Amino acid sequence: MTTLKQIVLGSAAVLSLAFSVTSCKKSYSVDGPETSPYVSSVYAVNSNRSVLALDPATGAKRWETKVGSDVYATPVVISRKLYVVDITGKIYRIDPKNGKIEASSSLGGAVYGTPLSYDRKLIIPVGNTVKMIDPTGNFTTVWSYTATDQVRTSPALNVSKTDTNKKVVFFAAGTKVYALQADNGAQMWQTSVSGAGNFASSVSAANRNYLYVGNDNGSLYALNSNDGSTYWSYPTGSAIKSSPISVGGNIIVGSDDRNLYSVDSATGLLRWKYTASDRIASSPFVYNQNVYFGSNDYNLYAINIIDGTLKWKFLTFSVISSSPFAYNNTLYFNSFDKNVYALNSEDGSQKWSYNTNATMNASMILDTISGSVVPSISGNYPY
Repeated sequence: MTTLKQIVLGSAAVLSLAFSVTSCKKSYSVDGPETSPYVSSVYAVNSNRSVLALDPATGAKRWETKVGSDVYATPVVISRKLYVVDITGKIYRIDPKNGKIEASSSLGGAVYGTPLSYDRKLIIPVGNTVKMIDPTGNFTTVWSYTATDQVRTSPALNVSKTDTNKKVVFFAAGTKVYALQADNGAQMWQTSVSGAGNFASSVSAANRNYLYVGNDNGSLYALNSNDGSTYWSYPTGSAIKSSPISVGGNIIVGSDDRNLYSVDSATGLLRWKYTASDRIASSPFVYNQNVYFGSNDYNLYAINIIDGTLKWKFLTFSVISSSPFAYNNTLYFNSFDKNVYALNSEDGSQKWSYNTNATMNASMILDTISGSVVPSISGNYPY
């Protein structure tokens, strides 16, 4: 965009010259380079230590930036800055317009779960702690809470069951589920679920009353968000690595037994299940009455949320364990075949693909001018 610079000069003769110049319709640039407009981008990270920004409409690469190590956590955008945390626990603040790393800092432990954005700060699982980090300046730690085991899941956020003004952070680690006050990290409760093994599934903080989380023992649990007590459990046939989502009374989750389940949120009774050809570690995403998820059988599936029937599936060249998301009738996801894909969300036809030249362990996000669209594996998923 051309900017008209007004030149104030001190004599009539020079003013006359200025008029003759501008009447020739020439323009002059500002003293510094113009600021690039903020545009929508899909952000992906791969095992080649790359952070990539792709055009969501075409898949064209806008920029690529190297970080120190592989990334398992989904990137996060706050106040038009991109934040990426690698597996060693180093956090990077990146300018989303050009990919320049503005600052970085070590958080002191391994990071697998996706940071949660709250009050313009980041709540991050680091080793066996959960920390609130102020992402501005030098990444100051606001508070830190130490769990019994390493935290490999993503934290989730909702209001307190008894006080809507109080925000609560929920997360799972080892065999326990925790609730912390979001403002100061104080523990509200922790619980060891009877009969449960380790939790690799992230907690879905669906509403003020219920939490939902899958377990390595194959059970999907509904917990009381006020004290962690168990409302009900539903047994699947194998470990649950997928993170559940809650949509319209349905709790939807994948299992290593090859099934995607829809369970009634209040009673824990099965509504429907769909069987894929291999394990389902991918966390589902709902858009326009369709449930989208990936499988180790190389397929991305679209399932009718009402009855669990197949609408379409799309075959890639490797397993899909990351989580998809949809926006503006386009479905975005990545596969272990090193490709990022964009499909028509209604019929599964391919719009574009982009090869990142390395495998991708983390899910992606789409950042738009009006906000971010995130997958359900992250702690920011709206359901």
